[in-house]
Amino acid sequence: MMNNILIRGGRVVDPARDIDAIENVSIQGERIVAAKDGEDHSAQQVIWANECIVVPGLIDFHTHVFYEGTEASIPPDVGMLPNGVTTTVDGGTAGTANYELFHKSIIANSLVRIKSFLSVSPTGQATSKYDENQNPKYYDEEKMEFLFKKYPQELLGLKVRQSKDVVGELGLSPFKKALEIAERLSCKVAVHTTDSPGTTSELVKLFRKGDIFTHVFHGKGSTIIGEDGKVLSEVKEARKRGVVFDAANGKNHFAFRTAQLAIANGFLPDIISSDLTWLTMFKQPTFGLPWLMSKYLALGMKLSDIVAACTAVPAAVMGMAGEIGTLAPGACADVTILKLVDFPCDFVDVAGDHHTGMKLLLPQATIRAGRIVFRQLNF
Repeated sequence: MMNNILIRGGRVVDPARDIDAIENVSIQGERIVAAKDGEDHSAQQVIWANECIVVPGLIDFHTHVFYEGTEASIPPDVGMLPNGVTTTVDGGTAGTANYELFHKSIIANSLVRIKSFLSVSPTGQATSKYDENQNPKYYDEEKMEFLFKKYPQELLGLKVRQSKDVVGELGLSPFKKALEIAERLSCKVAVHTTDSPGTTSELVKLFRKGDIFTHVFHGKGSTIIGEDGKVLSEVKEARKRGVVFDAANGKNHFAFRTAQLAIANGFLPDIISSDLTWLTMFKQPTFGLPWLMSKYLALGMKLSDIVAACTAVPAAVMGMAGEIGTLAPGACADVTILKLVDFPCDFVDVAGDHHTGMKLLLPQATIRAGRIVFRQLNF
C-alpha cells in the first residue's frame, strides 16, 4: 500500500528553499508532494509536529559504516536512523581490495542511503592496530577505475589521510598522487588534514574545486588559524575557488579554540558531520549528528546555517540537490523531526576543554523514503 503521511504544525526549516516557517509537509509513496491548503482528510496517517522542527532527512557526510568489515565501523541503521540521519557517506573505510564486500554486505542491505569515498590504500582502514599504507606505489589504479565505472552512483571520490604519523616520510606525495588519479576518474578527493606534513597554507593550495578539507576545526599541528588568531588567507582563498570544508568531529579532530576563532572570523563549516565509529557512537565527544548540531548552536551558529550544513550543502556536494537535502515537492521523502529542548549539554574537545550548551536538538522521528523508521515512544 502506498504511504500517505501528513506532518502538521511543525516549524519547517528547509535552507535549500530558504524556508523557516510553520508549514505542513505531505508525503505520498516515496516522495514529498505539495501540501494542500486547509484540512487534508486524505492522509492515512497524521503526525502532529507542534513545537517541533521539521527538516530534510539529515545527511552525515563522514562516517565509518563497513560494519564487521573493519574494527571501528558501526552498523549504519543503528547509528544513523535514531539520530535522524537518512543518508550517510562512508569516509574511506574500504579500499580496492574490499569495496565489493562493503557494497554487497552493507550498502545493498541498509535502510539508510549510503555513498562512499574509496580509500587510496587497497585495504582501507581495516584495523586500529596500525595505520593503512598510504604509499602511492601500492595504489591499485586499475581496480579504482573498475570500481568507479561499476558504482558511479555510489562512489563520490577518493579518500587520503595526510597526517604525519600515517604518511611519515612520504610527505604530500599520497595526496598529490590521489589528485592525479582523481583527474582521470573525474572525481573529488577528501583529505584527512590533521597534523599534516608542511603547513596548512601549503596543503590547502593543492585542493581543487569540490575537494573536501576534512576535520577543518582540528587542533593538532598546523591548523586553519594563523598566528594572528584569524583564518589563514590561503584557506579563505580555497573556499572562494570551491574547496569544501567539513567539520567531521570524530574523537580527536575538533578543538574549541580553532572553531571559536574561525566562527568569530566569520568562517563557518560548509558541512557538519560526525566521523562516527564504535569509539564515538552514543559516547562523548560525538554521540551522533544532533548532538554535534546542538554544539554549534552553543557556539553561536544560527539554526538555519546548521541545518544547511547537514542537508542542502552535502546534498549539493554529492550531486543530489533536489533529490535529498530538501522538502521540496518531488524530492525523496526523507524527513527528520527534531525538538529543541532545554537540557544542559557538556561538550568536550580533543584537549579536554569543555563548553556548556543549554539547548539540545532531540530526534523525535525519522522518515526514510516515505516510511517511518524511527519514532520516540512519547512522540
